Amino acid sequence: MTITSNACILPSANTFEGDNGNVTQTLQRITDLTSQDGHPIPAYGVTPDAPIAGVAVCHGYGGVKEGMLGLCTRLAEHGFATVAIDLRGHGENHAPIGPGVALDFAAAVEYVRRFGRAFAAGHSLGGRLSFTVGADAAVAISPAVVQEISPQGRWMFENFPSPTVREPYSGYVVELLDELGEVPDDTPPAIALVGRNDILNIYEGAHELAARLSQVEVHVVEMEQRPLVESDDGLVRYLPRWLNHSQLKTNTEVLRLAPEWLAAQMT
Repeated sequence: MTITSNACILPSANTFEGDNGNVTQTLQRITDLTSQDGHPIPAYGVTPDAPIAGVAVCHGYGGVKEGMLGLCTRLAEHGFATVAIDLRGHGENHAPIGPGVALDFAAAVEYVRRFGRAFAAGHSLGGRLSFTVGADAAVAISPAVVQEISPQGRWMFENFPSPTVREPYSGYVVELLDELGEVPDDTPPAIALVGRNDILNIYEGAHELAARLSQVEVHVVEMEQRPLVESDDGLVRYLPRWLNHSQLKTNTEVLRLAPEWLAAQMT
């Protein structure tokens, strides 16, 4: 991988052997990406030699762009130029967190249009946003399309807040999801990838969304799922689902399906 930044350029390049053969990928820090309301958006780009289209990639609540680079490299193996961003309030993005997170993701989608068709791929909150940011098609990984957050989920957000998100109070994600509202009817073609043992509200919410919108399909991921546990403690029962949700963005089946599904949208 060729790595470039403002500070240095490393001339040597490594070629990755992926499912799609030998693909040279360039990783660089993006410095000219700005949200629609004027905030700079920290981002990394992973670009193959001859891009066929672009994909804006977005983390979930409490995540960072660095955590999405594995997905970016898999997409680049299939010819997609990718840009992974930090949403406002996360990582290196010091703009105040709020509903403007959608503006950040939308700006990234517009940015990748320079490569042709522009797609979106996101995890959790990023998956929820991917339906509404102007992409030509979207991959939503365990998207936060929930009617409500369970008591156990609220407890986790309130008592184990991520150190990579600057929120006004622990558990702010509940208010943020309320402000973002329901996924609208005019979402683009999309696939929701949910784990067999995912957070139950997310699993059910994705299926309800697909039942409401014909352009949305659901794929249930069977691989690499932590088993559910029996316990009288609701939080203990919830933990495997929470971990399956958190780790789905690096799931082997997801990393295969996401680029394959987007490639099919090119035809």
